[in-house]
Amino acid sequence: MKNTKLTDKTDNYRILSVYIDNIMRKTENHEQQTRLVLDCYTIVIVRSGKIHIEESGQQMILRKGDAVFFEKGKMAIGKALKGDECWIMIIQFDGEGVPGMLQYLHIQDGERFNVSGNVLAAELDSMIQTWEAGEYFRASVMLQSLFLTIHDIRGTDYRSLDLNTIYEYIQEHYAEPLDLNSLSHLYGTSVSYFSRAFKQHFGTAPMTFVNEVRMHYARLFLTTTEMKVQEIAGHCGFEKMEYFCYVFKKVEGCTPSQYRLNRWHTDKNPCTADSGLKMESGGNL
Repeated sequence: MKNTKLTDKTDNYRILSVYIDNIMRKTENHEQQTRLVLDCYTIVIVRSGKIHIEESGQQMILRKGDAVFFEKGKMAIGKALKGDECWIMIIQFDGEGVPGMLQYLHIQDGERFNVSGNVLAAELDSMIQTWEAGEYFRASVMLQSLFLTIHDIRGTDYRSLDLNTIYEYIQEHYAEPLDLNSLSHLYGTSVSYFSRAFKQHFGTAPMTFVNEVRMHYARLFLTTTEMKVQEIAGHCGFEKMEYFCYVFKKVEGCTPSQYRLNRWHTDKNPCTADSGLKMESGGNL
């Protein structure tokens, strides 16, 4: 019987029902985005930093130690969060046995898991090292074991990222559509759990904080630019100007136009209020 060298690159390891097609390393930064055309089934793993990924209308943030699985035939866009340089690994795999394996293990498109400091991390590192050593057949067999481990640890209470990351994300993406569903999806829990956790941690409801950030920038734009109110509404994440004016008046006690006019008068006559107080004090003496 002829022995097959598993380290030989010419080995036809693709005869396996599940095989690794490629493993890549990439570095991302916030000034550019990467378009991932997923010709194979794919696992994206974050080795350092944080990255925002959008796929089929779903958005997620992954940080160091996080991983996500994507179905074959999808397209995803990834971009490192502002201030972060992100290093990711991309594992692409295929084979006629993959659909059956995923169905049996109940692993779905967009499923996230953690590979930081657990048994999964050790298996993953060993598989990658085996692949990079040229043992493609052996590494492909190890991939199936890796998915069994993913299935076994799924019961752990894993959340994609901490609340501070969501807090930072809101501050950076306040001009984009944000609601409880999208924010809880980023956090990786139900709406009710996320809302409760956010309020306990920061002392305010998630959407209240979103509006606070938006109002901060609305005040800034009103006092430092000549943009029209409708433009400012759009720049602050409000699709309808009427709702923007409603929220603004609820927070500030006046309309955006009145706020701008009041600030203009105050800036033009900075001593008016103090003078009034002095005159009143002088009259009482």
